[in-house]
Amino acid sequence: MNAAARALAEGSFEVNNIRAFALSSRNIFICLLTLAVLATAFTVVSVKDINRRLFNDLQSLQQTRDELQVEWGQLLLEQNTWATQARIQQIAQENMGMVVPSEQIIINAK
Repeated sequence: MNAAARALAEGSFEVNNIRAFALSSRNIFICLLTLAVLATAFTVVSVKDINRRLFNDLQSLQQTRDELQVEWGQLLLEQNTWATQARIQQIAQENMGMVVPSEQIIINAK
């Protein structure tokens, strides 16, 4: 027999004893303290999970940033290559038929 059944059988299990046990301020304090500890534990677990997810997002965004910086550097090099004076002069001569004048050019300012 378990303890509760034995107490009922012996008659030592009274309702007044249960109320006195359940309503004592010490027991209420212990229950509240237990609930506070459990709430704190769940909060810590939740915050750690959020922190871990945000750190993973940060790592992903930093990797994307690094890739974009490499691409930006490559685009700047390409832009500088396409904008060289020699290339512009070559395109002007081949596609537009422009030539460098052989005579000295004088500009009259009014």
